Amino acid sequence: MALSAGCHYYEEYRVLKSTADIQDEKAELLKAYRLCLAKYQDEPPKAKEVCAPYTQSLRELEVRHQITR
Repeated sequence: MALSAGCHYYEEYRVLKSTADIQDEKAELLKAYRLCLAKYQDEPPKAKEVCAPYTQSLRELEVRHQITR
């Protein structure tokens, strides 16, 4: 019985760790995206083009997170 309880806690730990890792990755992407926007703030078309990979990565991260829930 104690073994299965341990397994339950390990599974809960894995879920919490995974969620925390995703949040950390999202925070880093948002930071980089904001820096990109700030760098090209005087050139909106260029900002849209250059910073687009960040928005795509954020979308993919959200989709991945929804699938693993």
